[in-house]
Amino acid sequence: MKYKVDGARMGYGLNRFVSHVDQNLMCSICAGVLENAVITPCGHSFCDECLHIWLERPNTNSCPSCRSDVSVVDVIPVLALRGVIDGLVVHCDNDENGCKMVLKLDKLKTHLQVCEFGLVECGACRKSVKRRELPEHHEECEVIKDLVARHKKGKEEPTIDGLTKQIAVLELDLNKTKKALLDSEGDVRRVKIELRELQFQLEMRMYEDNDFDADWDPDYNYGYSPASISQLASLVARYLLNKPYYIDRNRIFNAVKRCFDFYHGYAGYSQDVHMLLATSYASNWFTENQRSNFDSWLRNLARERFLISG
Repeated sequence: MKYKVDGARMGYGLNRFVSHVDQNLMCSICAGVLENAVITPCGHSFCDECLHIWLERPNTNSCPSCRSDVSVVDVIPVLALRGVIDGLVVHCDNDENGCKMVLKLDKLKTHLQVCEFGLVECGACRKSVKRRELPEHHEECEVIKDLVARHKKGKEEPTIDGLTKQIAVLELDLNKTKKALLDSEGDVRRVKIELRELQFQLEMRMYEDNDFDADWDPDYNYGYSPASISQLASLVARYLLNKPYYIDRNRIFNAVKRCFDFYHGYAGYSQDVHMLLATSYASNWFTENQRSNFDSWLRNLARERFLISG
C-alpha cells in the first residue's frame, strides 16, 4: 500500500514493513516511508514524486518543511538513503491473499511478477483470480465452456487444454504489452533522475576542480557597505550562468536586497545598485520569485530617475 498526494500514489505505507521504521525515513508530505528519496538544499528529505508534485503547484517554490526557497533543479537524489530503505524487510503485497513471504524491499518487484498469490486476469472472462488458481479456473470458466459448446455445435472438437493454451498465449501478449508500457514510464522517470544526478555530479566536479573564488569571502556580511555592491555584481557576473556550488543563493539574494534597501536612494550609489540588480536578474542563480523582486526593484529605480529628471 502507498499513501496518496493529490490523488497520486507515492510513499511506502508503514503497514507493509516487518519491523519499526525510523522516523528519519518518513516523508513529511505523504507521511509514508520515503520512496526514491531526494533532499533539498535546506537539508530536508522527501519522496521524489511528492516533492515534484508540491513544487508544480502554482506559486509554490518553497520547502514543505521550512519554507526556504527551493527549485526543481535544486533537488538531489539521496542514494545512500535509498539504499537503506531498499534494504528494509517488507511483507509481500499479496499477504492478504495468503502469501507469507517476507523479503527486502528491493526484491519485492521481482517477487510480485511470479507470486502465486498475486491476482491475474483470466483472458476469457476477465475475472481476477490468484495466479496459482488460474489453471483450475480455466477448467470452470463459463466463457471457455461456451466457446467449447459453440465449437462442438460447429462440429469442431477443440479440447479445453487447447483453448487454455490459446488463452495463455493471449494473456502472455497482454502482460508483455502492459510491461512495455510500465517500462516506458519507468524509463522516463529514470532518465529524469539520472539527468539530475549527472547535473549534481558535474557541479560537484567543477567544485572539486576549482578553488574558491579569491574574491568570495564566506564570512563577510555583504550588503552592509557600499563597497559590497560592486563586489557582489562582479561575483555574479563572473559566474552568470553557473552559480558556484559553495555560494548559497538565498544569502546572496538577501545581500542584494540590503544593497537596494540601504543604497538605492543615494545618488552616488544608485548606478551601482542598478548594475547589481540587472546582473542578478540576468543570471541563473535565483528562483523565479527572487527574479520577480529584482524586476520590481529595477522598475522602482527607473521611476525614481524619471521623477528626478522631470
